[in-house]
Amino acid sequence: MDYGQCATQSTHKIVTAEENKRKLIIYNEHGKVIRKIKVDDCLIAKTDSSLRCDYMFEVDEPKTNIIAKVIYLELKGEGVKHAYDQLVATIERYLNVHHGCEKECYIVSSKVPKLTTSVQQLTAMMKNNKKINAKLTVKNNQAEITI
Repeated sequence: MDYGQCATQSTHKIVTAEENKRKLIIYNEHGKVIRKIKVDDCLIAKTDSSLRCDYMFEVDEPKTNIIAKVIYLELKGEGVKHAYDQLVATIERYLNVHHGCEKECYIVSSKVPKLTTSVQQLTAMMKNNKKINAKLTVKNNQAEITI
């Protein structure tokens, strides 16, 4: 899919997204092709009232240019449940594009409750939803992953 000016593509060793002191760091040790796609206020305009997350990262399988993994990111002040809803809405919107891809979701919030029952329930709901089938991780201020 062509995301136009909303996407940048790189094979850099470190790819980041940051807003209001909340940050996701992706360590790309094997130099995979990663497309960083700004969803909120680019791919989906502010005038569109639908829910959406902040970013998507498409990670290509080496040498095939087939999307192997998609990482959905919501950088949030607080409100983990609302962030969850934004992630789910974005996944559902792009299900056809990301069909068959491994999916991971990250909520990086300034105020994350400790591993409460509600966070555990959201994690289980996202994983057990057959249509979405994504891993959810909730972190405070910064998340780091290696692909």
